[in-house]
Amino acid sequence: MQRIRIQAGASLLACCAMGAMAQVDFSHELFSVGDVGSAVNAAPDHGGVFNGGSGTNVFVSNAGALGLSAGDALDALDRGDVYITASGVVQFPFLISPDNPAVGQAGTPMNANFPFTGADIYALPSGTTGHVLAYNESDMGMLMSPDEAIDAMTDPSSMIGQRIYFSLEQGSPTLGIHGWSGADILTVVVGSPATLQRALTASDLGLIPSDDVDAFAMFGRNDANGNAIFDDINDSALLYFSVSRLSVGVPGSDVRLRSQTSAYHGGDIYMSGAFGDNTLLHEADRRILMAPGDVLNALKLGSGDPLDPFPMYGPGFPNPADEPEKPMSCPPYRGTGVPIGTIWVEVCDAEVPNVVNWQIEVKMCDGNGNTMSVVKQGRVKGAASSDPHVKAQMIKDAFESVMLDKPGQMPPAIPVFKGFAKFVPPINVPRPGITGEVCMFVNQEVIDCGWNVDRICFSFSNWTANIIVKPVKGWFPDAKRRMSLQVNGVADSDALLRISATDSNGPGGIDVSFAVPVAAGQDGLSALHELSNHIADMGGFAPVSPDGEMIVEALPIEPPITPEGLFGPLVYEAGAINNADLQITVGASLARGPNSPCSAVDYAEPYGSLNFLDVSAFLERYSKGIGDADLVYDGSFNFFDVSKFLELYGEGCPGSDGTK
Repeated sequence: MQRIRIQAGASLLACCAMGAMAQVDFSHELFSVGDVGSAVNAAPDHGGVFNGGSGTNVFVSNAGALGLSAGDALDALDRGDVYITASGVVQFPFLISPDNPAVGQAGTPMNANFPFTGADIYALPSGTTGHVLAYNESDMGMLMSPDEAIDAMTDPSSMIGQRIYFSLEQGSPTLGIHGWSGADILTVVVGSPATLQRALTASDLGLIPSDDVDAFAMFGRNDANGNAIFDDINDSALLYFSVSRLSVGVPGSDVRLRSQTSAYHGGDIYMSGAFGDNTLLHEADRRILMAPGDVLNALKLGSGDPLDPFPMYGPGFPNPADEPEKPMSCPPYRGTGVPIGTIWVEVCDAEVPNVVNWQIEVKMCDGNGNTMSVVKQGRVKGAASSDPHVKAQMIKDAFESVMLDKPGQMPPAIPVFKGFAKFVPPINVPRPGITGEVCMFVNQEVIDCGWNVDRICFSFSNWTANIIVKPVKGWFPDAKRRMSLQVNGVADSDALLRISATDSNGPGGIDVSFAVPVAAGQDGLSALHELSNHIADMGGFAPVSPDGEMIVEALPIEPPITPEGLFGPLVYEAGAINNADLQITVGASLARGPNSPCSAVDYAEPYGSLNFLDVSAFLERYSKGIGDADLVYDGSFNFFDVSKFLELYGEGCPGSDGTK
């Protein structure tokens, strides 16, 4: 079924694209000759730049205007000024062009166009496995020939007088003249050859000099000292790139790992914050659906123009139809957790530190009580600013890369999340200090496969943020929010540990901050205990478990019960400020059952003992179909729940805590 959906989408988008102008500046590979009447055909230039669209291409800049020598090959290209300020739904994060002859996996548009794929441009839809055809070779003024190939591409511009960033193929004469590498990123003001310089070294991207950057795109460049190169501690950007099949990366990097373990290595998309490391963002095999040995030859971000056929962000709000629902026929859901359906990640106004260590862990559960965790992690150089668009982009990238394997099926993996949207300013929780939000849905296919998102953890350093979750529609609507916080590391200077909460889901309401100072040399766990005690002194309850995790069970303020029954502490910000050595992990889950640690059937106060008040509370819940009376977790209420209640009630306290 997934193959059919990809093909149908590809056909529809291809029809839309046929009459559209391809908004792409590009370079071509050696031996490409272009269609008759095109600029490539008239004057091929392996180091030059052309603009493709409406069935032909026009000349933009020759190699000399870039400061290049005869024989240089332009391998990757980006304007370096892509900055998306639009709020809306993520549509097409990337456009790609493969090297010839790319095969692609069976059933994909790339496979259908083999062996004439090298001058095609494909788009990667957000939250979906696979790719769609955006522009074919005739749109770009290229021939339908195995020799034709696009070697680099970026958004269009007049070029002359504009600064651009690019890489050259290994062996290009200019690299030898300057002692540079095919894994370096160069920059020049087009038309001013003397401005040619190296902006980033191979090691900045976690590569070695013998590696080769085959494609790259840049988002949110911050040039602190205005010299166009990344030599200031506050210079930063999010860089997305691919490498040649022979590239190996530095030891410990994702490029090194994939070079040793995967035949799809040349089609992968990596992300780097230009701080000596790289993170595998989208796998060629599991996400893009390229074939073994295929190479990603050119890469650009989706357009910043929402009216473009392939925009990065489209206007509006997420499609309500993408919000997951409880399947009509589904296995029991065991455990006290509630399946998560919607996630809001809050973006705060604190400055992003120079180095952000991030990790996402998604705990999955199936109907038989089995669990597994999907983990993605990486390190980026921060924007050194409070720019919510850059922070939201990084959060979106991280969550969008999380995949769930489906061994033996097609596609072989699916994204855990879909329906991504970025809102600056925020719309879900417009609170003080919150400048934006990233929203996403759990993929319905994940739930239909029998797996459920049970818990989400997001780790980061020297930053504040939080995750607010909502349940799957039609599945245990009386869920209670559970926010958790862990703090690891030792503070190297004075800092502040803080969480902020509100009693309102929307504008207005009461906001309260709970904060404790952290002294230089103090460990994160002791600071967390101090925060827990502070919350208790103010009338809340946020105990720290033996493994160092604080669970926020109750606060002096609580949001009112919503029409869906959802309630609990709405913590919209948590983290450590002014200290990069403290690693923060915020966790989000939904739970049923009482707060009492005594038993899953200790419904009524006084907690800690079972009596007729708990019996009465259970009968009321059972008659009303309230989720925490579904003690066998099968989504229905019957004599099995009554039997389980009697069993747990008979155990007394201490008894089951609901996790057995």
